[in-house]
Amino acid sequence: MEKLCVDRIIGDIAVCEKEDLSRTEIKVSDIPFEIYEGSIILTDGKAYFPDKSEEEERRRRVIELQNKLRNKK
Repeated sequence: MEKLCVDRIIGDIAVCEKEDLSRTEIKVSDIPFEIYEGSIILTDGKAYFPDKSEEEERRRRVIELQNKLRNKK
C-alpha cells in the first residue's frame, strides 16, 4: 500500500505528497470518503482508504512541536 498525504485541494483535484516527497494529483470524486488538507490516504493503485490512525498521530506530533516552540524562549 502506498501512503499519500493531502497537501491541498484545488477544485476537484487533491494534490498529494507521497512518502518519497514526490507529488501526485487525484480527482476528489475518485475518493469514496471525505478528505481535507492533512488527510492520510492509503492506496493499492485501484482503491483509496482512509488512514485515520496515522492522521491522528501526525496531528499529535505537530501539536507537540507547536507547543514546544511556543514555550521556548
